[in-house]
Amino acid sequence: MKRKHKYNKQLKTWSVLIGSMAALSILAAFGTITALVPNELFVRMTPVYFYDYIFLILTSVLTGAYAGLWYYTKKTQAKCNYAAAGGALGGLFSFGCAICNKLLILLLGLSGVAAYFMPIQPVLGVISIALLAYAVYMQSKAVLRVR
Repeated sequence: MKRKHKYNKQLKTWSVLIGSMAALSILAAFGTITALVPNELFVRMTPVYFYDYIFLILTSVLTGAYAGLWYYTKKTQAKCNYAAAGGALGGLFSFGCAICNKLLILLLGLSGVAAYFMPIQPVLGVISIALLAYAVYMQSKAVLRVR
């Protein structure tokens, strides 16, 4: 019985560590490529709003929480990997520079991005945070089943 308790405690420790490292990695990577974190590699062509930082922080925290919970329950996975991936990708589009995004420019053109995509970026951010929150909620329910 003690082994299982020790293993469970060790698993919790690793889950927290993996979740924290994933959150910091997402924060650094997404913050760098969207130029929300000042760097010499990327230049942002659109203004930065306060909600861009909020979406960046929430996306990284929720993605890290999902990664830690997924590691903890990887044998009894909840089926919300698509929601988590969609939320993380939607979060990247919500706070990223729309003019710097080559795919959007290819699909919509510069005037289409400025007219149609940039106004819905905050809405996309809210939707992506909701998707990530749903994925974390479903994983946390799986954690309660494992215990």
